[in-house]
Amino acid sequence: MLSSKLQDAFNKQINAELHSSYLYLSMAAYFEAKDLKGMAHWMTIQAGEEKAHATRFYDFINDRSGRVLLTQIDAPKTEWKSPWKPSRTPTNTRSRSPA
Repeated sequence: MLSSKLQDAFNKQINAELHSSYLYLSMAAYFEAKDLKGMAHWMTIQAGEEKAHATRFYDFINDRSGRVLLTQIDAPKTEWKSPWKPSRTPTNTRSRSPA
């Protein structure tokens, strides 16, 4: 049997893993919409890994006669800056004179 403190920590971790999975899936959807299939595929794989982590904690709690308590997951971010533009402008640019 798990202590309530440990069980609470594992349940919190399950929620964090599921939130990460949800976020990666949102990123995959974003990349799909931008027709970046490779990135979308990579993010889908990452989402699966995070879900697998959550499942391991879930099984761990259940195997020790604990109680899994799933809580609400906040909606993930759905928009990011354009993947085609750099996030910042270089600071050391200088104009060149025609030779």
